[in-house]
Amino acid sequence: MAAALVLAGCKPRAHLNVHYLPDFVPGSQNIFRPAKIAVTPPGGSIGSGEYQAGAIYSADGSPQTPLVVADAARAFNDGLIKGLTDSGLVPVALDSSPGDGKPPEGSDFLLSSELEQFEVNKRFGANQTIHGQYFTMNAVVRVKFELKNRDGAVIYAGEISGLENEPPNPVGAEVFLPLETEPVESLSVAMSRAVGNLMLDPKFRAALPIRAIAATPTSSPAPQPPLH
Repeated sequence: MAAALVLAGCKPRAHLNVHYLPDFVPGSQNIFRPAKIAVTPPGGSIGSGEYQAGAIYSADGSPQTPLVVADAARAFNDGLIKGLTDSGLVPVALDSSPGDGKPPEGSDFLLSSELEQFEVNKRFGANQTIHGQYFTMNAVVRVKFELKNRDGAVIYAGEISGLENEPPNPVGAEVFLPLETEPVESLSVAMSRAVGNLMLDPKFRAALPIRAIAATPTSSPAPQPPLH
């Protein structure tokens, strides 16, 4: 990464339009009751402007193409808003964090995030296969989250990661069959997994009102917590 940064000024860069993949993480949709959740802009060192998320490396290990994301924090936050919506919540994107640390009027919760890692690297090998030149590709998105109730009390705090590694483990005699070949898709998968994994975190689920489960002749729905 350091070598890629040094050479970024003299090598052509690839701009990645990272995007959220809806319904990508099974079990992360339609979980919660429609509580209104205010979402602050992501904090951390990965902010607005162009951010070098990694590089493509040639077979000799030298950086070939720097990989750049325009406004990585906004790309992540847009994905987070969509993921929260898919989960059943009603997110409201804020322009800044409330000064009193409480949800604004009309919101039930306040969710803040700190984007710690937003990275993808593709490394080519020397071998040629029927599927092209061998490569490995690794993407990771790592985020710290904090959820507060109406009183400003922290009811959830955690660190969530989304990973994507290529090629996947071989099946049968196949030794190289990547599912993703483009860095933008690999990083989009990692980001979508980070968002979806937040919805799957048992502690995050416990802090929010879960949707009622339809009653059956032999069971009744569990009592639901109030929206606070």
